[in-house]
Amino acid sequence: MANLNPAIQAKLLRVLEVHEFKPVGATHFKKTDARLISATNCDLRTMVEKGTFREDLYYRLSVFPVFIPPLRERKDDIPKLAYHFLKVFCAKIGKRIDGFSEDALEALINHDWPGNVRQLKNVIERLVIMTDRRAVDIYELTNNLQVREPWNEVAIPKTRQELMALKTSVMEEAFGKLEKLFLIKALEESEGNISIAAQRVGMQRSNFSVLIKKYKISAKSLSWKLMTQS
Repeated sequence: MANLNPAIQAKLLRVLEVHEFKPVGATHFKKTDARLISATNCDLRTMVEKGTFREDLYYRLSVFPVFIPPLRERKDDIPKLAYHFLKVFCAKIGKRIDGFSEDALEALINHDWPGNVRQLKNVIERLVIMTDRRAVDIYELTNNLQVREPWNEVAIPKTRQELMALKTSVMEEAFGKLEKLFLIKALEESEGNISIAAQRVGMQRSNFSVLIKKYKISAKSLSWKLMTQS
């Protein structure tokens, strides 16, 4: 709606005011009693003030406005939408995927989704195409979900001390994500057995256990998931 040029805006206003229109190639007008539902992600009120959207058309359209918050402000809707799209695309592609791992679902919920529901839909479709397991895990999600870099959300440092502090914070956050994936992969390859996983990666069992507790990784639930997928 916000992308309509002035000429189309004028024609649309006429349709709304006199309830008639002229089809392409026709020589006379036709009556219509259709109702119009319009949507936009732009602030039409601001566009009216800037002169890029007709004020009279704005008031014609703004009879019963409904504001839908962005998806990042409706986190409770994300799991419902994710499972809905998962079901739709599984049926379309002919795959059976039961759901998402706890880590994957948490990542979906915590993502900002700048593209809102459309972006979520596209991500789920891509995951269904790429996933060969019975559940979408954090690996597939990480590879198919473009996460904004953390430094895009912080102020530019003004001193060397602030720069070094930011560097440490960014490195710890990035390393933390990688370390968590490292632990999950080790457990998956060991079928949830902590002792075997620790031995394979060259760590003491006690240190490995401390790390999986740090990231709240459940070896039992992971083992059960692997059993159900086999």
